[in-house]
Amino acid sequence: MIVLALLASIAAAGVALTMLFLAHGRPDDDRGGERADMVRYFGMSAIAALVCGAMNVMETAWDSVAAAAAGNATNIVAVGLLWAGARRLNGRRAIGAVSTGAGGILLFGLTFLVPLDDATLLKTAGLVVFSALCALECARPPVGQLGGARLLSWTLSLYAAYNLARLTVAAAFGMGPLLRPGPVSAETTAAVSAVAIALVSVGAVWVGRQLDDDPAPGTRAFARGALRRETSRLLSEHAIIRATLVRVPEIDLIRAAHSGERGETMLRTVAAAAMDAVPGAVTGMPARDTVFVVAPAATDAAGVEESLRNAFARRMPSIDYDDVPDLAFEHNLLRDVDDLSWLMESRRSRPRRTQSGSE
Repeated sequence: MIVLALLASIAAAGVALTMLFLAHGRPDDDRGGERADMVRYFGMSAIAALVCGAMNVMETAWDSVAAAAAGNATNIVAVGLLWAGARRLNGRRAIGAVSTGAGGILLFGLTFLVPLDDATLLKTAGLVVFSALCALECARPPVGQLGGARLLSWTLSLYAAYNLARLTVAAAFGMGPLLRPGPVSAETTAAVSAVAIALVSVGAVWVGRQLDDDPAPGTRAFARGALRRETSRLLSEHAIIRATLVRVPEIDLIRAAHSGERGETMLRTVAAAAMDAVPGAVTGMPARDTVFVVAPAATDAAGVEESLRNAFARRMPSIDYDDVPDLAFEHNLLRDVDDLSWLMESRRSRPRRTQSGSE
């Protein structure tokens, strides 16, 4: 019976994770803004709940202390991340994730040092605290003013109350009622957890549908979205356009020797030089080491490189930089926006030290 209840909680966590990422949504845009924050925190909470269920099954099957420790830690993390995410959405100080991580690590270690029954009680106390904190945070504006926030708040309040009842029973009658079939047994707790996960996922998706899905200006995600929109406009006017990827090979050395801001200034200077050198160009910095220059393909690639190098050199005195760093180029022809998306993703996931021209 306990295994079936645990499998139900695992299934609920898997459905919650799937619902969150499907609800987040638009495949042609970057995840950013408040909805992305919600999906990030609540999604990690669902993953922690999945791991917790799996560890509980392993503990039941093999009586493993390591599995019990991992299950206790991830159980705390699953609820704590909900609190951390709600704090993030309310624009409050970012102590939630740190506190959650510390609580999970502490409980993981304590499970090896104290009897398992005591570790279970410590975990239950942690669930009471984090559930109550999250319920209060979900009731606080601005999150509390959104549809679905009340469902989150009430669900977590009841979950905190249930775990508090387990602690009360244990204090009054010992661990026996928690180990025998009954309203506070492990089987009932797993079933209650599955219902709570399902209700929290519904509330989270409900809240998420009302949140802003636009990345903040100045972020990489915002730059990627702007490049996609401008590329779509150019492709409506030209069948084929060129994306020139421009790198400063010394950018990591510049950041190390000066500062991260100096490196960003250098890349912004490359982008400004491209606007001067390439007529009708659209520029952006969707990755930390690359400037994208998207323009009609009529201009010769070699001419683009020479013009951009000259414009870049002319701008060096304006940023008080003595040397003129070398520039590396990669040219790609684009026929649709998906080609640009692939290029941007490749620069994000596999930045390369050298570039070879190709077209």
